[in-house]
Amino acid sequence: MSKSHYLGDGRIGEGIHIARGAMAETSHINKFGYNASVGTGFEVVADLGTNYLPTSAGVVSIVSTDANDDDGDTGARTVEIQGLDADYNELSETVTMNGTSAVTTTASFLRVFRMKVLTAGSSQVNEGNLTASIGGTDIAIIHSDNGGQTLMAVYTIPAGKKGYLLKFQGSISKNQEAVYQLRIKNGTSDAAWQMKGQWGTFAQPVTYDYPVPIEIPEKTDIQVQAKAGATSEIGAIFDLVLVDQ
Repeated sequence: MSKSHYLGDGRIGEGIHIARGAMAETSHINKFGYNASVGTGFEVVADLGTNYLPTSAGVVSIVSTDANDDDGDTGARTVEIQGLDADYNELSETVTMNGTSAVTTTASFLRVFRMKVLTAGSSQVNEGNLTASIGGTDIAIIHSDNGGQTLMAVYTIPAGKKGYLLKFQGSISKNQEAVYQLRIKNGTSDAAWQMKGQWGTFAQPVTYDYPVPIEIPEKTDIQVQAKAGATSEIGAIFDLVLVDQ
């Protein structure tokens, strides 16, 4: 079963084969974000409301607002960080929490686009907000009420891969208008953001399936931004298939 056959066909059965890892050189990325306070100007649909993109790789520091997020205590014990290294290669590392004292990764990250709590005590989730930073700038957060997971509608295509955008969805919590933008930017220092889709709605979710997927090159940053008629909670989801070059 060829890679191009899936991308032109999109049948559910072939999607299951990708999820199982049964299709060579092909994988699936599902990104979902939520911003609890989107105003009348465009903001990134992510827990922090921003998407910091470092110009150089650095170690990630993670700290909790609750002392119980500590190895052997009732809250979060270990957290996995997912992102890319200085050469845009996929990178993940698991750190052991130390409550309100910061812990740092061994590896250096150029991008961080997901964090999740792997193990926890009797609370079965983090009890405080877990904030990650690089060089003193916050890059990601797991809120205490987010179910042990960052909510970030952002991603960066790893080196040696191409991304194929299959689906977009946006939602708003209030009876208000909303506008969503899907933007991309390649990894060069002087690159500009380019809009690849814009959708408007009033109080209703927006879903768009790409009959012919949009091809996105390696080392390209992707983010969803949104604005609303009045301050609202907004969510966004997008799906990609990654294919080795």
